[in-house]
Amino acid sequence: MISPNRIFPLPFIFRGKRLFSVPLCLAVHEPPLHDVVGIEAGEQLALPIPAGADGLLQRYVADPGWRTHTVRDDRIAYVLLRDVWHYLVWPGYERFLEGRYSAKTRESFVREEARFVAEFGSDGRLDLRSYRSPAEIAEFLGHVEAVRALGGVPGCTLPDGDLGESAAGGDVNAFVLFAGSAPVAYVCLQADGQTLQYVCAGERDDFRSWSAGAILHLQAFQRIFADPRFRYVDFRPGESEVKRQFANGALRSATVLNLRLTLRNRLLMAVYGLLMRGAAAGSATGSSVPDEIRAQLAGLG
Repeated sequence: MISPNRIFPLPFIFRGKRLFSVPLCLAVHEPPLHDVVGIEAGEQLALPIPAGADGLLQRYVADPGWRTHTVRDDRIAYVLLRDVWHYLVWPGYERFLEGRYSAKTRESFVREEARFVAEFGSDGRLDLRSYRSPAEIAEFLGHVEAVRALGGVPGCTLPDGDLGESAAGGDVNAFVLFAGSAPVAYVCLQADGQTLQYVCAGERDDFRSWSAGAILHLQAFQRIFADPRFRYVDFRPGESEVKRQFANGALRSATVLNLRLTLRNRLLMAVYGLLMRGAAAGSATGSSVPDEIRAQLAGLG
């Protein structure tokens, strides 16, 4: 899916300071995970630049392995960002556990859940509640704030709109784990075809020793994937504790800026590339991606 054109100010940065920025009118293409897994990288990068746009920004496509700055066919292509895209592909609950965890770890999951139920369960079972409708999502967000107030991670929002709006379309699956009457962990996912986008999750700091987050995730995945429509959980590119714990697949991803093959754009990207190479040479990590670019890409949702 290609979104309507939007203005993307490309910043030119030297020694950590912005010199100037050039506004570009870009169409944005961000494919869902199930359209990326298992295909050749070049297939997605052959999309035409829409009429009326300076270029096409392709987010989270399979990394083609190109040089950072290259000319291909009718365009100038610049790889703004490379990352690792983590995901979970669901083969069934038992097969997921056996393929992802050692026997010792699987046994520890069983023990931790039994320990939690013995201490905090309701009628000998986990008190795990699901939320899907707009009214239920409003209640869910209240529980999110309660968890955050006691040391949970930041809040729960969708990059492209309101959770309630998505819930009205039946696209939201949210869960909260309770200990007694208190919410202690939450997770929220949004459906997109075969894929469940991982929106947010959190647990109270004082319940980490009870493995509340791990118990919640495993139970939530088991319930959601009872629906045969779904095959993947998309954790998005980047690193986090959740991805390390539950992802069972990964691919190299890239965000590629494609501009029309004009003299102006050749000069523009030659200067940009020169500054970025200088930034990489002066960086302790070797990264040439300015924080401003990362923030702008994140803001595109």
